[in-house]
Amino acid sequence: MPEQLFLYGVYSIHVRPIELQGTRWDAEYEIRHLDKAVQAWKTVGGDNGLSSPTDAINAAHVQAVSDIEAGAGIPRPK
Repeated sequence: MPEQLFLYGVYSIHVRPIELQGTRWDAEYEIRHLDKAVQAWKTVGGDNGLSSPTDAINAAHVQAVSDIEAGAGIPRPK
């Protein structure tokens, strides 16, 4: 499955599924602003993974939105 792109405000969330052994899946995501990474790739899914690539992508998307709302990628004042 190809990398998925989600938009959230001024950020873009890039998500790609990772196939584990058997039929289990993780996904990794990166948050970008103006095509520059503001949060490096992070993995979701845990040791056992998730049952489908769609589940893994959805979990990564939800986590990325949560990270943005918690302040990830927002520049700190100097």
